[in-house]
Amino acid sequence: MVAVLLAAALLTANPTPVETSSVGKPWAGKLTKGVAVSLKGKHHCFTWNVRKKGSNFATPLMRNLMCRTSKAVARKLGGPPMVLGSISREGGGHMFPHKSHQSGRDVDILFYMLNPEGQPKKSKGFYKFDANGRCTHKRCEGWTFDVARNWELVRTLVWSARPYVQYAFVSTGLKGKLLKYARAHGEHPEIIRRAKQVLLQPKSSSPHADHFHVRIYCTKDEKKKGCTNTGKRHSWVKR
Repeated sequence: MVAVLLAAALLTANPTPVETSSVGKPWAGKLTKGVAVSLKGKHHCFTWNVRKKGSNFATPLMRNLMCRTSKAVARKLGGPPMVLGSISREGGGHMFPHKSHQSGRDVDILFYMLNPEGQPKKSKGFYKFDANGRCTHKRCEGWTFDVARNWELVRTLVWSARPYVQYAFVSTGLKGKLLKYARAHGEHPEIIRRAKQVLLQPKSSSPHADHFHVRIYCTKDEKKKGCTNTGKRHSWVKR
C-alpha cells in the first residue's frame, strides 16, 4: 500500500510534460504550450503592439520558420529586419480584430520597403501598395515595394518542408509583381510553380495589399492531437 501511494505521489510531482501543439482550425482553435518568438532578434522584430497583446506565441516550427526566413533575406540581401505582426497569444484562441491567428499557425509579415531614394528601410507599418508597388498612403508617399527582398522571403517560405507553408495571402497585383521579378531573374521553375499556388488573394477578407499573412499546415503529430488542416493541400506536401 505504501509503495502504491509513493508511486502516485511521484506521478503527481512529475507529470508528463505537455508538448506544444496547434489544436483545431486557424479560426476556431487554441495553442497548447505555445512557444514565444523573441520580440527582437538579429534579423527580425515585431510591431509595437505585439508586446502589449502578448501575441508573439507560435508552434516551434512556426518560430523556426520565421527565424530562418528573416536570416535568409538578411544573408543574401542585407538591409533592415523583417517586421512581424501578430502570431497568436500563448494559449491561442480569439484575438481581436483577427478571425484567425488562434492556433499558432498564422503570422502577419509586413512588406520590405524602399524609401523614396530607393534605399531599403525598416517597414513603416501596415500600409497598402498598388499593383505597381507604390505605397498609397500619405505617410509613405514615394516609398515602394521592395520586390527583391519580398521575393527572397517568399522563395524561402515555399521551399520549406518543416513546416510546409499552405498560404501566403497577398493581393493579386503584388503577387504578379513578385512572379514577374522571379521569372526575370531566372528563378527555378519549381519555386515559381509553388509560389503561384501559395501566394493568394483571399476572397473573404481584405486583399492583403499591406502585408503577407502566412499560414502553415498541421504536422502529423499535431493532427493526432486535434489540429485540422482546411483548404488546399499542395501536391508537394507529404501527408
